[in-house]
Amino acid sequence: MAKIVFLSFYSGIVERGVENFTSEVAKRLQGKHQITILQAGKPKTNKFRTIQIKTFASLPKSSKGLLGKLYLDWPSIKILIFTTRIIPKILKLKPDVIIPLNGGWQTLIARLFTKLIGAKIIISGHAGIGSDDAFNLLFRPDVFIALTIAEAKWAKRLTPEVKIVIIPNGVDLARFNPKVDAKSISLAKPIVVCSSALVPYKRVDLTIRAVAKTGMSLLLLGDGEMRGTIDSLGKRVLGAKYLRLVVPYFDIPAYYRAGKVFTLASKTEAFGISYIEAMACNLPVVTTSDDSRSEIVGDAGILTDPTNFDQYAKDLKLAAGSNYRNKPYAQALNFSWNKIAQKYSDLITELPK
Repeated sequence: MAKIVFLSFYSGIVERGVENFTSEVAKRLQGKHQITILQAGKPKTNKFRTIQIKTFASLPKSSKGLLGKLYLDWPSIKILIFTTRIIPKILKLKPDVIIPLNGGWQTLIARLFTKLIGAKIIISGHAGIGSDDAFNLLFRPDVFIALTIAEAKWAKRLTPEVKIVIIPNGVDLARFNPKVDAKSISLAKPIVVCSSALVPYKRVDLTIRAVAKTGMSLLLLGDGEMRGTIDSLGKRVLGAKYLRLVVPYFDIPAYYRAGKVFTLASKTEAFGISYIEAMACNLPVVTTSDDSRSEIVGDAGILTDPTNFDQYAKDLKLAAGSNYRNKPYAQALNFSWNKIAQKYSDLITELPK
């Protein structure tokens, strides 16, 4: 049994991909291993140990400009302050494995401490192909977990000496499935569903403009720094066919089931848990065309160019009007959290002492 510590600043504050990954894997590893999550948000009642580190807890914001690239902007500094404050906890816990999830300064400090206390460091590539995970790889983790084959190939080219393992993200099939009762929504059908943080790289504005060309309604689930801009655009171009809600994560499956098709037009995506959650509810997916999302969606949807509004709109209508039978749900079965957590458990057990 290994002592594992997850460092997850935003856990207890938001329920996004990284934070859901942390809780879903932790609760399945508990019992096989000793789990502790160090976070800035308030702990919930869990079977695993959760410790709140009092610091500048707030909703996430996008890093911008040169300061962001150098990890000197305020979001990065908050991660630095949080990580320095957990040092006494790590020394007391004496973990065998540390899994830092916020990158930047946190990866640097965690790597130094693993060297100091003789622990292993595992990086799960939630940032995806790009500068943030390239920075993580710079510190030569004991294992880098790529979420897709495309990310694994990229990481191997960058640092061939680092052990690369492919383990995707997952979905709770007991919660997300076609048997969930659909939520009654005050929107004209058919409904396009988009679940997204309202930040620039998610490109929700492209989705709004494309849906406006289809005659369908848009149900947007999410919040973030661009809420004012997004709501203004949605109401202006979609009118009564636009609805944005912030709902508890537990209730999201019922809202997915109210839709006919799911879409997320993000520019980049390390994985995108919302894709497999929507597919688990048997919704076809229309999303940006790239190698990673091709792996995730398979034949359960359509890959498109969201910057081409006419094509994006045609693909949304095509997906909504096609009979996919149970293809989306069948695709989601490949990503059960139970299977994913077992892969993490096996990996950790096999790490050299």
